[in-house]
Amino acid sequence: MDRISDSGSDGWRSIRHGGTKSAGGRFSFFTMKSKAYVFLADGFEEIEAVAPADILRRSTKNVQLVALGDNLTVRSTHGITLVADLRIEEFLKEYEADRETPPDKTALVFPGGLPGATNLAACAPLMQLAARHFAEGGLLCAICASPGTLLPVIDGLLREEGRKGIGGRRFTCYPGCEEGPLACGALHEDSPCVTDGLLITANGPGAAMEFGYAITSALVSPPAAEVLKMGMMYTDKKKQ
Repeated sequence: MDRISDSGSDGWRSIRHGGTKSAGGRFSFFTMKSKAYVFLADGFEEIEAVAPADILRRSTKNVQLVALGDNLTVRSTHGITLVADLRIEEFLKEYEADRETPPDKTALVFPGGLPGATNLAACAPLMQLAARHFAEGGLLCAICASPGTLLPVIDGLLREEGRKGIGGRRFTCYPGCEEGPLACGALHEDSPCVTDGLLITANGPGAAMEFGYAITSALVSPPAAEVLKMGMMYTDKKKQ
């Protein structure tokens, strides 16, 4: 199943961003503009990048991998090389030029892995944009070590501008990476995936698919995420 199709039962078809029909009576899945960017730095965790990107590409048109280096190729923490769609400079220009997509329909997705998560946090232009994106109502999504490295940086940038930081926000992360967000007043939860408004976090590779579905739920719709789970034969442990 590449994307949720127009065929099938009413349960499959009715999720089209609210179940809207076109003039011809067919359900249209891509009725709401949304997009996601998955950021890749050398040393990223593969499954935490590929699983959310795959899930998101089944539910929304515009999902792009962004390389932080000068090249489109990025090497993972386990030696797997991926080819991104955009370089960071191209992403920054594209983001600033987009006047159509509302912030809450744009997800910035940060895989974990080391030193990938540290490299992401060290990219000043990306962190500045991420802080502004979050402050303006955009989705901020981080998994594994990334909540521990990124959230304190973003919190500091927000506070420098007199904006509300991440204090009071619920989050999860890989065990041992909690210190930074906790020092900012964030509230740690021992859960695979936590959604707190515009902040979506997950705790590691085993939660990569749940992370992808949580982003889909926020970016597209909760029914869209549920239909994808069914089509991808995903077992939701919470419902067992």
